[in-house]
Amino acid sequence: MRDRIQKVLAGRGVGSRRQVEAWILAGRITVNGKLAQPGQPVGEQDDVRLDGRRLRLHDTARAEHRGLVYHRPAREEIRGTSGGEGRSSLERLPKATGRRWIPISPLAANDAGLEFFVTDGALAAALTRRGHAMPSEYSVRVRGDIDESRIAGLMVAVAGTEFEGKLTGILPAGGEGTNRWVNVTCIGLRPRDLKGIFERGGFEPNRVMRTRVGPIAMDRALARGRSREMTDEEMNALRELAAVKPGQEAEAAGSRKSSR
Repeated sequence: MRDRIQKVLAGRGVGSRRQVEAWILAGRITVNGKLAQPGQPVGEQDDVRLDGRRLRLHDTARAEHRGLVYHRPAREEIRGTSGGEGRSSLERLPKATGRRWIPISPLAANDAGLEFFVTDGALAAALTRRGHAMPSEYSVRVRGDIDESRIAGLMVAVAGTEFEGKLTGILPAGGEGTNRWVNVTCIGLRPRDLKGIFERGGFEPNRVMRTRVGPIAMDRALARGRSREMTDEEMNALRELAAVKPGQEAEAAGSRKSSR
């Protein structure tokens, strides 16, 4: 089956559609010995090359696609380094063997905790479209005591404010000295949003770490800078969330138009 080159290469995990288009415009991709054109149809029998290296277009069983759970330290970039400083998360990940790790709901540069990656372009696109609709969990460390009345105040702190997401639960999780940990469940809130909410509630948040996104959780035993392969159950849970079945393109999420 033939399809637009941007869609085919993104679906095989070679790069995003925007990246593929940029490579085409830069003359880095050829099809059967000729420079590729944006939107050009290609199929499994075509000789498609990036910088002279032939790309695998045959999409074998979706079970070959992989997922990775990563404990990201703070101040670590996902895509390369910033100004030549710091380190890229991608440098720490194991090789994807002919594919590309695609980050899902990546954290901001200064945030820490769970990051996860997949090599399945269709799955990544479907999950990205869901975006902030996926529930998340965070561990937040604050200075000061936590009691039921103050928790109740935090639960309404987002009402009528600029925050678009919502808190769904806050539970004390212990702590020592003047610092206390709380587990926060939410939808559509980022670490900086949570910091703002806790500050409005009279707390001093000094650490926010993401521990879950949708069905993917970060193990407590997973050290910073370390990763683990997703289980088959986790990959299937992501496909169910995104309405993507093994061997099929995304369903019910709509087709994503190629960037032009």
